[in-house]
Amino acid sequence: MAHASHAMLPVPRMDDADATADARLAAFAAELDALRAETMAQVGERDARYVVALLWTIRGLESLGRILLLGAPWWPTWWLGAVILSISKVLQSGEFAHNVMHGQYDWMKDPRFEGKTHDWDLACTKEDWRHSHNFLHHHYTNVLGLDRDFGYGAIRLSADVPWEPRHLIQLPYALIGAFVFEWAIGVYNMELERLLIERDPAVRGQVKARIQALWPNYRAKIWRQVKKDYLLWPLVGGAVSWVLGAGFMPGWLAILLGHAMANVMRNVWNFIVIFCGHFPEGVATFEQADIEGETQGHWYLRQIMGSVNIRGGFVMQMLTGHLSHQIEHHLFPDMPSRRYVDIAPRVRAICERHGVRYNEGSLLWLWPSVAWRILRYTFPGGQRIRQAVVLPTH
Repeated sequence: MAHASHAMLPVPRMDDADATADARLAAFAAELDALRAETMAQVGERDARYVVALLWTIRGLESLGRILLLGAPWWPTWWLGAVILSISKVLQSGEFAHNVMHGQYDWMKDPRFEGKTHDWDLACTKEDWRHSHNFLHHHYTNVLGLDRDFGYGAIRLSADVPWEPRHLIQLPYALIGAFVFEWAIGVYNMELERLLIERDPAVRGQVKARIQALWPNYRAKIWRQVKKDYLLWPLVGGAVSWVLGAGFMPGWLAILLGHAMANVMRNVWNFIVIFCGHFPEGVATFEQADIEGETQGHWYLRQIMGSVNIRGGFVMQMLTGHLSHQIEHHLFPDMPSRRYVDIAPRVRAICERHGVRYNEGSLLWLWPSVAWRILRYTFPGGQRIRQAVVLPTH
């Protein structure tokens, strides 16, 4: 009798397992869809006041920083001015420009906050950024061969990327890249590194054609940035210094060095934030086969598996452009960034219910993790971090 009872139990079939997995993934997506719809329905006047106040705060800090830079470089006020100017640039590139260019405030119908026309205080052109970041990176997050942001074409970060002798210099390359990050991103979009690694004449021809197409806009943006930070503002500083009786050259030099210092601090900080949000231990990479027939649930899951949050309070949130909530940003890139703080606990709860790892850590833990990864994968071998885009089984 016991044997007969056991024989009557249904035997799971492969299509039954597939249907169950699809149903679980659909339920996972439905919860995130509902959270997005509920949050976006609340977007309105408070968000508009916030971004307007942010814009005026950035302008105020920028003006104050430049005024303080008029002191000699050995004065404490000069260093304070460089820091304040750098903070204004950090806020402008992150919390303001990056989020505006994602279309987070298009609903305001205000030209100052229009995502497709806004340009930022970085050397990378807005057109290149919208293509390489808003489209390729956010749509194909960590998909090898499609998302070039995984290692930026030059840094090997897992054994999923074949080792080449050029990776032996990736640590000094990364250090230099941190100091000139805005310029490196502009060059990276032209895919210059492919000229060093591609041997196929046809492919090299395509890369050269791409460079020729993108170079005019990038050259114009280079001139705009150099003219603004290293020509016009130093001239203004020199003139003010001369009027005040301190001489032209001291004011010119103080403003010139101050802008260079502020830009370097902004570049290094942005480098740290971006690398800690994408490359520490716990992130996954994916093959192009993983996104064939991708559903909304698969896409949501891949965004979470490929992103990491940075723990921190209000200051961390502002200085990272709310990319301290990288997971929420990748799930809902067009949602006003100030909303990520509110929805993060609910996103974490959804992940827990469905057994999905919610990657997060403090900056003091994440940055050493990234630095070690850059150093480790300078050499052959290492661990593959490719994962299938499936919900864990309970």
